[in-house]
Amino acid sequence: MATHSWQISRRHVLRGMGATMGLPLLEAMLPSGRALAAGAAGHEGQPVRFAAFFMPNGVNHGDWDVKGSNLDTLSRTLTPLEYVKDYVNVFNGMHNAAGGHNMGTSSFLTGRSPVKTAEAANVNVGNASIDQYIGSLCPGATLPTLELGMSPPRRGAASNGVSHVYTSHINWKDAKTPVPHEMNPQRAFDRLFKGVGMHIKAAGLAKNPPPVPDKSVVDLVSQDAKDLKKKLGRADQQKLEQYLSAVRDVEERMVNRKKAITGRILTREISNEIGATRRNLRKAFKESGSADKLSVVPQLAYPEWGRLMADVMALAFWTNSTRAATLMWGDGSHGRNMSFIEGVSGGHHSISHHGGRTESLEMFTLINTFYVEQFAYFLKKLQGFEEGASNVLENSVIVLGSNMGDGQSHSRGNLPLIVAGRGGSRIKTGRNIGSRNSTGDLHRSILGTFNLDPDAWKQGGEVGSFKS
Repeated sequence: MATHSWQISRRHVLRGMGATMGLPLLEAMLPSGRALAAGAAGHEGQPVRFAAFFMPNGVNHGDWDVKGSNLDTLSRTLTPLEYVKDYVNVFNGMHNAAGGHNMGTSSFLTGRSPVKTAEAANVNVGNASIDQYIGSLCPGATLPTLELGMSPPRRGAASNGVSHVYTSHINWKDAKTPVPHEMNPQRAFDRLFKGVGMHIKAAGLAKNPPPVPDKSVVDLVSQDAKDLKKKLGRADQQKLEQYLSAVRDVEERMVNRKKAITGRILTREISNEIGATRRNLRKAFKESGSADKLSVVPQLAYPEWGRLMADVMALAFWTNSTRAATLMWGDGSHGRNMSFIEGVSGGHHSISHHGGRTESLEMFTLINTFYVEQFAYFLKKLQGFEEGASNVLENSVIVLGSNMGDGQSHSRGNLPLIVAGRGGSRIKTGRNIGSRNSTGDLHRSILGTFNLDPDAWKQGGEVGSFKS
């Protein structure tokens, strides 16, 4: 096929001294004669992405469950999804392959019940998690997968004799290899846009933190961006400016975050020292046997911390820097003090063991609503990222779910599950779907939106009504 001087590759990146930056889909990337027609999501070269948000400890179904077959009237907990509900499907009645804080967590994206063992060397979840499967078979991104999390990995085994490797990981490269998550949004940002490698110990804790760059990545690629802009039409020029502005916004928020922690902009030396102190504090918490699993980041920063993670994920999707991303808001036994939420007093794990008490159930609902609010924030951000005549949310499949149905019973049944996005116009949305299928069956159906063979991943059924 003939090409023209104004055409650029879908894989074109902006380059600067020590930095590269992917680009969103521009009209100049399309073959000649193929306009960005309305409703062309999933076509014309747009990639389909997968994301998963993991919220621990189940939900209060009394305020979570939706009545009826559509989403005209959302439940109390799901009210934050009002403005994006046309992109959402809510599932009720589905079950996880395993239940509980540890085994239920490890099966969240694998769809399999893991082998019960107390020994980290003997863990086995049956197969790779769906995010790793998608990332390995959908080439073309800077990073095949992006794993983010907000709890350090636990050591040893739980009181039920099950290894905490299961409690701490939803991502599995294969049946026996967990994938550690990145806890620092700045480092995740650098991995995507500045090529800084992530170094980890066997336990999953970071070492030798990379230096904080002195210059904005937008500044580093500014000359290349100016040269590219001369070749673009007006619509592409506006989209490029919008994209660069979004990257700049995330960078500025990172700087503001550092100022809030240190009272000043960080130098390389201060950054390295903070990293060393952070690791020492985590080590001290573990050695003391303290039940306090808070990181060195101040407790009240937890919502902003999570939103920065979501911002990085959103940019990664918009630039096609990754095809699959996940965010663990806590490990499978998440005990963070959630008192920063008005009306809540206490830790997430303890409140989830509500015992049917009205006060505890109310606080449990408020915690559940907080996570739905963060999910809605991410969806709205993707919806605002234009991609041709569509948007990134249209071309994504995004799961919100937990490791159990109810924190009190630790049941694996009636799992809270939401699937947002239309997978490139392949999924019919706006529905409340009752199903007795398993999460593994749901994952098989999701793989179909990526044109991947579910049988090569695992055996099982499919949720037939999922697709349009």
